[in-house]
Amino acid sequence: MTTPQLYFFIGKGGVGKSTTSALTAVHLAAAGRRTLLVSMDPAHNQRDIFDTPFSEKPRPVAEGLSVKEIDTDYWIKRYLKQTRDQIQRTYTYQSAFNLQDHFKILQFSPGLEEYALLLAFENVVHGSNGHDAIVFDMAPTALSLRFFSLPTITLVWLDELMKLRKSICEKKEIISKIKFGKKEFETDRVKGRLKELIRTHTHLKAHFMSPDTRIHLVVNGDRLSRSEALRIHKHLAAIPIEIARIVVNKVAPEETGDDIARAFPEQSFSRLPLIPGGILGLPALQEVVASHPEAFSETG
Repeated sequence: MTTPQLYFFIGKGGVGKSTTSALTAVHLAAAGRRTLLVSMDPAHNQRDIFDTPFSEKPRPVAEGLSVKEIDTDYWIKRYLKQTRDQIQRTYTYQSAFNLQDHFKILQFSPGLEEYALLLAFENVVHGSNGHDAIVFDMAPTALSLRFFSLPTITLVWLDELMKLRKSICEKKEIISKIKFGKKEFETDRVKGRLKELIRTHTHLKAHFMSPDTRIHLVVNGDRLSRSEALRIHKHLAAIPIEIARIVVNKVAPEETGDDIARAFPEQSFSRLPLIPGGILGLPALQEVVASHPEAFSETG
């Protein structure tokens, strides 16, 4: 099965991530690519842009284009259930430590929302159902950066936990492997689970760094938007995750964009004009795509 190309739209709240991601999805579908637009922003502005209610089930809105809305609460509950079930499987003796009395504390765990979004993201990509492109309308800066950073950070912790577990096994002289012929089986459940988590987060990190992934940073001409865009760029570069394109949105006729070009001298740019009254409804989206092909000419 062909891996779909992934497009992420990130940036400061209010810069127009939802509109630019919707326009890109409409453009890709019009170019003959089977496209899924996924709303990852809890505000779910796509329902207002398309004037259509959306849910976890993808809803067709045009030929070759469907829209899906991530229910964060649902994925948090699913993540908590998976975590609880895994603890019960790993620690069959858990009743001796009354672990079941502490499961409810999991719902207050730091990073829960971004873990849930990663679970939702993995589900979308693996269940892409033949889509050629998946466009993600991301949450505002703080949550999006934690989302992109989480696999890298988690892998650091998992590596240290694996070292600690190996040390414990050695000191307690626990036989963690059984050899049968030339095959070797892991019998320590904790180490087995850590290896599974390492594989999962390595795979997630690979998605973000894949040549099939394009991260578009949306920015306006104002100083606050530009400053936040620079911080986003610096944060992602440290992971490292590459930004494919700067999308300058709401460009007024008198604006040259020189300040943004100077701030990002090595980046590719797209520019979208300021549309009085906004862009609402599929016909309006299609009109903008048709009248400004230069803004999408290098998308793909």
